[in-house]
Amino acid sequence: MILQTVDFIQVIADIVAAVLNFLKLFVNPLGLFMVNWMEYVLQFFPQNDLTVYISIAIVIVILGLIVNITWPGNKKPGFLAKAEEIDEKIEKKAKELDKKVEDKAKELDEKVEEKVEEIDAKIKKKIKKAKEKAKALEEKAGEIEDKVEELEEEAEELEEVAEELDEKTEGLDEELEKDEEKSS
Repeated sequence: MILQTVDFIQVIADIVAAVLNFLKLFVNPLGLFMVNWMEYVLQFFPQNDLTVYISIAIVIVILGLIVNITWPGNKKPGFLAKAEEIDEKIEKKAKELDKKVEDKAKELDEKVEEKVEEIDAKIKKKIKKAKEKAKALEEKAGEIEDKVEELEEEAEELEEVAEELDEKTEGLDEELEKDEEKSS
């Protein structure tokens, strides 16, 4: 069991080595850059004299004391308080603008609804007029149909009268022929 664990650790070590060898192309130039700029910065600071380092530490401690005295506990710095005030003003303005927008939207909705109602009323009136005209046309069509039927009946009567007259004329023509034959 222990041998298997050692083998497992060796496999992990091989994988880490492969990854590091792959990253070597990227890590080496970064490391060289870091070494170079650190050496350049350390040239300005003496390595044998600690007074520069002590003075830097004292300045940092004094700055920390000033910051803690100026803004102790939960009291926020003035610029942060002003930033919060500005944020609150912005939020108030945003709420006011939202309310104005909602009011305008409601007004526009009401106007649109009024226009829709007006248009609906006009449409209903036009539909009513169209229905009345349609009824009137239907009545006129009925009257015309009645007149057509009457005229057809009269035409049939006239045809019958014409046939009777044709028969009479034929009869008279025959009598006239007979009379002409008798007279000749």
